[in-house]
Amino acid sequence: MKRTTRISATLLLAGAMASGAIVATAGTASAASYTNSFVTTFNMGNSGDNWNVCESVEAENNYYLGNTLPRDPQEYYYCAPGQVTVDGIQLVNLWFRHRVG
Repeated sequence: MKRTTRISATLLLAGAMASGAIVATAGTASAASYTNSFVTTFNMGNSGDNWNVCESVEAENNYYLGNTLPRDPQEYYYCAPGQVTVDGIQLVNLWFRHRVG
């Protein structure tokens, strides 16, 4: 259940970002000036472990970004579902959303 909830929440977030429901805040660059760069895929042999490790690395990297000045609140790391292996294991990808140029 926990895995299904995480996947559903991630897909909803991805859909909102793609549809423009989540946009840049006033006074910052438009969402079009940002891109998502693939960082790594976690394949720990277990779907839950993949999410846990990715979220740990995500939190560590976002903590670092949060303490870097000047802070761009639209730059962040996030975990998203990757491919499902033949054994049914959900791989998890870490991405970095950042300003282009």
